[in-house]
Amino acid sequence: MNASPHDQRPARVRTDWGLAGARALTESGARKSLVVVIDVLSFSTSVTVACEAGAGVYPFPYRDGAGAVRLARTMRAVLAGPRAEEGISLSPASLRGLDAERVVLPSPNGSMIAHTIGSRGALMIVGCLRNVSAVAGLAAAHLNASPEHDVVLVPAGEQWHDDALRPALEDQLAAGAIAARLTEMLPDDVTRVSAETGAAVAMWQGTSEPADLLLGSVSGRELVDSGFDEDVLIAAELDATDVVPVLMDGAFVPLGHRLAAARRAKAGAAAMPTSAA
Repeated sequence: MNASPHDQRPARVRTDWGLAGARALTESGARKSLVVVIDVLSFSTSVTVACEAGAGVYPFPYRDGAGAVRLARTMRAVLAGPRAEEGISLSPASLRGLDAERVVLPSPNGSMIAHTIGSRGALMIVGCLRNVSAVAGLAAAHLNASPEHDVVLVPAGEQWHDDALRPALEDQLAAGAIAARLTEMLPDDVTRVSAETGAAVAMWQGTSEPADLLLGSVSGRELVDSGFDEDVLIAAELDATDVVPVLMDGAFVPLGHRLAAARRAKAGAAAMPTSAA
């Protein structure tokens, strides 16, 4: 018998919202779980873009500015500032072509979940639309490794002004995309999904134009109205990378970066004009 219906067991692919949902799904057996933090606009996308550039990313709670400064100094890392300021920030566009080995990235949702749940001993990664297939592949390997393993998808959502959770369309969409790809990789008895996960899968399967959906969502419109439409378009780039950020020693580091770098180098070499004989 389950300890609580809120943990969604015996399903092996489980989904719940925000920090409270992540806590409920990792209350017991966290060390056997692969936790996927999904905050498409923009923590997850920003971390993935930074890891594509080879950087390690330290997630940090948004409201502890002094603590973030101390961590950046200690780790000799670049501290990401507010999106509205110039330079490195939570904006994915600001992280393209990043020239830094380490970044401290405060955010109100994704960073808080990673910072809090990471201490429970679960294997934690970042998922978004950019790395759907790569995340699903890692999740499939995790489920195959032991019948006791499970996958926890955590759409981060956003916050209302009173700090209440606002479920975010883009995060549920990415959770559904990852779960749908995962269930294509393994038999039903291995990828038994919760009702909550199944609903996210159905939503993804009914989506024809993810970019249009992101641009039309509340979160997307908020960014577009603030002049950050490029961030939304970057977030909508489906399967743009095989990099999966994995939390190790307090930082998300790029699993798959070498393969991605080799691909970029090969593409660059192919694009270069050959010299005349």
